[in-house]
Amino acid sequence: MINCLKLLIKTKMKNLLTILALTCACLCSAQYEILHINSSWNSRHDLDIRGIKNAKVKYMLLDDQTPSFRQQIKSVPTIIVLDNNKKPRGMWNGGIALKLKVTKEEIQDHIDKLIAQESANPSRRRSTN
Repeated sequence: MINCLKLLIKTKMKNLLTILALTCACLCSAQYEILHINSSWNSRHDLDIRGIKNAKVKYMLLDDQTPSFRQQIKSVPTIIVLDNNKKPRGMWNGGIALKLKVTKEEIQDHIDKLIAQESANPSRRRSTN
């Protein structure tokens, strides 16, 4: 009887730890994705945005993208902030100078403001009717 009780407690603890780990993973995961798009010939103007919090950073070469994606990028480098639904939530590009005028801190501030807006206005689930 005691061994059975110990096994039950051990199983419950494992389940609790699993739930806590999954909850933490969901809460700590990146809420946004940042695409840093540039051409290989303009790599000297890459902006180091690694380490931005609450965002997953992806560096991409424009040359490696599909033709339809390349047509949408008007100048390099370009930085696009996407939400979980892949909706653009911010964009900066190099323009005619082919160099970004935004800083890593400004991008982090933008993401922090997006998160603050989400906390202040939690989205309601829309009716499916």
